Amino acid sequence: MGPKYNRSTTLFFVLIGILCTAALCSAADSRFITLEDGTVKDNSSGLIWAPRDNGDAINWSQAKTYCKEYTFGGHSDWRMPSSEELATLYGNTPKVKGRDYQQSIDVVTTAITISAPWVWTARRGPKNKAFAFGFNYGTTRRLHRGSGGNRRALPVRQEP
Repeated sequence: MGPKYNRSTTLFFVLIGILCTAALCSAADSRFITLEDGTVKDNSSGLIWAPRDNGDAINWSQAKTYCKEYTFGGHSDWRMPSSEELATLYGNTPKVKGRDYQQSIDVVTTAITISAPWVWTARRGPKNKAFAFGFNYGTTRRLHRGSGGNRRALPVRQEP
């Protein structure tokens, strides 16, 4: 027989959970600052991110062009990110066994909006494949370069 909890004890555990979650989110968001030009700086890596992805289905070639031609914040030195760089934005919250996270998006900060689970990386692969980082499970996967669907482009640049 498991432990018995009264309402006060249960409420205490719920409040602790909420406070811990808020503290983790607050710590992550303090790592990211929105600069005056609207871009988002990661104080940990020094990378400057676009505040949102392109917002629509895009294939790998289109994503490459999108990032190269992106001029937000008065900057023109944007590029496609690596999977390692995208992984620094992954929220990595615990997953519930049996729940389908294929379409979920788990980003560590509210300062950057990602509108689909997969974001293209700069890395191309053989046989018309390229790599995309999944914000659903925190993994990188080889996908067909010509496909768009639930894939996006998120420009990044180095801090000057």
